[in-house]
Amino acid sequence: MKRLTIIFALLSLRTASAADVDYQNQIRRLEERVAVLERSLQDLLEERKQRQTPAAPAMPSPAQTQGARARFEMPPELVPEIGKVGAEVGLLLSGSANPFHLNSGKFVGGFIDLPIAEKQTGPLRGKLGYEISVGMSQSKTTFATTSNVAQVANLAVLNALNPAGGLQNVTAAVNGTGAAPFPVTTSTLTRLSLLQVVPFSLKYTSTAFDRWRVRPYALLGTGVYVTIHEQIPGRGAPASFGVRPDAAVPPEILGAVQQLFGGKAPFGGPLVAGQVAQAPELEQRGLPSGHGNIDFGFQGGLGVEFRLSRTLSLGFDSRFNRIAGAPGLLTTYGTRIGLHF
Repeated sequence: MKRLTIIFALLSLRTASAADVDYQNQIRRLEERVAVLERSLQDLLEERKQRQTPAAPAMPSPAQTQGARARFEMPPELVPEIGKVGAEVGLLLSGSANPFHLNSGKFVGGFIDLPIAEKQTGPLRGKLGYEISVGMSQSKTTFATTSNVAQVANLAVLNALNPAGGLQNVTAAVNGTGAAPFPVTTSTLTRLSLLQVVPFSLKYTSTAFDRWRVRPYALLGTGVYVTIHEQIPGRGAPASFGVRPDAAVPPEILGAVQQLFGGKAPFGGPLVAGQVAQAPELEQRGLPSGHGNIDFGFQGGLGVEFRLSRTLSLGFDSRFNRIAGAPGLLTTYGTRIGLHF
């Protein structure tokens, strides 16, 4: 009986141990399932977070960095969302004080200003620009001019009319007196056209006074100057038309000369270099007469602009031009109108 009791006790213990092991296995499996669920939930949360927040750019490797440095990319251009490019085109409407001891006149020109660099801080803050400008100055001046060609022509006519005239013919021919048919020294209207082309100028514009909409500037450049002038005896004071009406020659000869040359070449039309008119065939074709030259020179300028709006400005501009070989300066001064983009 005692043995049976011991056996039943051992069996009970074994049965209990088996049940405990079974419970423990179930608990372990549940823990594993919970761990899987936690990992899945964590993955879902991470994925949702990545969708809401932009991913940070990956750091490039050294090889990728070298490749990026070697590749060229154009900078952004004409981006109105950012602001103005900083360039300007403008019109100059000015008066002019001309060289060559000629009268003052008028000047019309234009320019384009392109930005190079900018200083944004300090009392000297401003921008450095590259400017190209083109302009034309015109003036009219009346003064006396002497034609050496007329002197030679007079001498030829006088020697033909009076071969024995000798010194008297020479004196009359040179002075345009007596029987000399052509005027030698006449009052002529000199018309000047002076073209300036300044392809290279550095322009500094101060931005220290932007709160008042005011920008002063200074510039320095070099360019080419084309000077063209002609003398018009028919608009002198008094007017001359190429033949002396008081020449001491027989009336029939004076009438013939007047008919051939009055108001026409060689001395009745606009004179080239104050000497002689161009050929009638050139005049018929409408080709302009005149005498000119091309010279290099330097330009300096000062001005100020007042910004009426973000796009339009109005101001004052003055420029001083030194032309090689020319007495005096070409000075322009007047209004400037600018368009900013």
